[in-house]
Amino acid sequence: MHGASLENCARIRDFGYRPFTRIAMYGERFEIVSDPFITGSDVVVQVTSTENPQKRILRLPVSILVGLKELLGKSKAQVIPVK
Repeated sequence: MHGASLENCARIRDFGYRPFTRIAMYGERFEIVSDPFITGSDVVVQVTSTENPQKRILRLPVSILVGLKELLGKSKAQVIPVK
């Protein structure tokens, strides 16, 4: 695995994209059920949603997410905890 990709996975996880968080992406709300991981050349997470409770793979926009920390300073992404 490429070192930069592993670093991107770690940075994305540290930014809040980790299991038991909810996100809105691509016009849908998801609950993340895995840590970010690499498949092919993409960084992805497994997710479920209310509309589709089966686990599925969601590709993350790495170039945007990795750059967010620099744009927003050291603040974390706002995530909605699962209740």
